[in-house]
Amino acid sequence: MGRIPKSVTVNTGEQGKIVQTIDDFFKETVEYVKANYEVKPGPECFSIKSEEISYDSATPVITNDRVTYLLYRTKIIAVVMETRTEFNYIHYDFFRNLEGLEKLIARKHK
Repeated sequence: MGRIPKSVTVNTGEQGKIVQTIDDFFKETVEYVKANYEVKPGPECFSIKSEEISYDSATPVITNDRVTYLLYRTKIIAVVMETRTEFNYIHYDFFRNLEGLEKLIARKHK
């Protein structure tokens, strides 16, 4: 499996520079799961969702922060956090979590 990308910070307006890294990160994760687990054919079991982060208060405030995550059915297996710094840069952090996945799908024998 490919390595988890290092955190990166880009200027506001230059987020396009990181799109390919995010796409490759999710694609590599899906390919790894398909190659190492017995993923059953059927309805698409992988999906990517993205949500803006808001502060929980009486009047929710939408922030400039976003979380984009890859699901295998209902389990989050990879995450990209997008946060805005105090100097108005965009910062990206990458996380992968395959722990417990073998409980959802059988591990292939090698």
